[in-house]
Amino acid sequence: MTTSRRFLAVLLAGMLLASAGAASAADTPIDAAQLLERQQAGQAPLVLDVRHADEYADGHIAGALNIPVEQLASRAGVLGVPRDSEIVVYCVSGKRAAKAQQTLTSLGYTHVRLLDGSLNTWRQRQLPLAH
Repeated sequence: MTTSRRFLAVLLAGMLLASAGAASAADTPIDAAQLLERQQAGQAPLVLDVRHADEYADGHIAGALNIPVEQLASRAGVLGVPRDSEIVVYCVSGKRAAKAQQTLTSLGYTHVRLLDGSLNTWRQRQLPLAH
């Protein structure tokens, strides 16, 4: 099987699992205040910002790694965490983050959570942003 066919097979399998509700209860969205609390306690998961670089530069969650959702499949190796590590993904509203969650799941990451309300909620709660 060629690499591209293997990738497509893995991607399709991940999408099928995601659409069947295969995410565990532990992978429910994380609340913004809970994430901030974990960061302050030094217990933060990998936080992944899947917006474009210019959006990231306008303000992001401290410590977040920026990989635009369109590049995630080809750049997932830079995450630098085991596939069973907790990863929290966000964008502005949650649409790109959900796509990124599906991509990561299809690549074998097993503990991918969305930031509940994404950056819109973070900003509404006036939580700190890095620039």
